[in-house]
Amino acid sequence: MSVLVCVTGQRSCERLIVTGASIAAREGQPLSVLHVVRTGGNVLGFVNEPQALEYLLRTSIDHGADMTVRRADDVVNAIEAEARRLDARVIVAGRAANYGGWDLLDELKLRLPEVRFEILGA
Repeated sequence: MSVLVCVTGQRSCERLIVTGASIAAREGQPLSVLHVVRTGGNVLGFVNEPQALEYLLRTSIDHGADMTVRRADDVVNAIEAEARRLDARVIVAGRAANYGGWDLLDELKLRLPEVRFEILGA
């Protein structure tokens, strides 16, 4: 069993890692961090993304987590597969302030009904 934190290439995802670390410590579970890039997309496609991912990697390590960066044609399938591989009991993720309907987190909730989702707003 574990806690899985899903991050983008933004430094602000640090708060997701900190939240995941708190949950993992409280529940006595290991912590993993995942960043999924669409196949064909540039892993370091934005000006600040290399520094942000390096920062998130250091933050992950500081909180005792492994961080994985994975390419996939289908981001939802990749997250689901990683959650199942890790036997994740909790997934921590962020959601944009302008959330207006169905998104990948809603799809993941349907596919992983046994997982608790901690979704932080912007």
